Amino acid sequence: MTRARENRALVIDTATAMFCQEGWVPTTMAAVATRAGLTRPTVYRQFANKLDLLDACIVSALRRDEGVPVRETAGYKAMGHGDRATRIGAAASWLSAAHLRSAAIQHVLDQAAVTDDAAAALRDRREQTRWAEVRWALTLILGAQPADEHVDSMWMLASRTVWLRLTGDRGWSPDRWERWFVAQTTAALGQVDVV
Repeated sequence: MTRARENRALVIDTATAMFCQEGWVPTTMAAVATRAGLTRPTVYRQFANKLDLLDACIVSALRRDEGVPVRETAGYKAMGHGDRATRIGAAASWLSAAHLRSAAIQHVLDQAAVTDDAAAALRDRREQTRWAEVRWALTLILGAQPADEHVDSMWMLASRTVWLRLTGDRGWSPDRWERWFVAQTTAALGQVDVV
């Protein structure tokens, strides 16, 4: 690994911890550089600004297997095998793991979007992408293209906001959240006759 890559990884790890612990406003590029033991110019050579750094932190958290597209991972593909209950269970398991990796850092983007127009635009683009991913996952689960109404329902149930409220504010374990998600998804998809 080159020195530049090492520095980039160090900055992303440091910034992720700071963003998640301290939030959007208190985390500055200078503070990240100091905590990482690097100079500010070193950090700015890697990231144009704080939002660019936050986005890199989010991308890093979302990646599960370096170089393997999400849809090609075994956990994701499992949503397309077995009966509907098995597929929904696979979706709950995959999504729980994804939230454990990325919900907290993505929530920082939600914080930033309140006062920063560029952050709001980035959040909106990421949510459009998440909606499309929910549609793809539902297509695997159902074995057919879902109606927008079903995608909308799952998009809301699968949101990081719901995850953070239940696991953080209400103290649910990831296993409890998975059981709840399976029950809610099963009920929401109960009238859909495919697969």
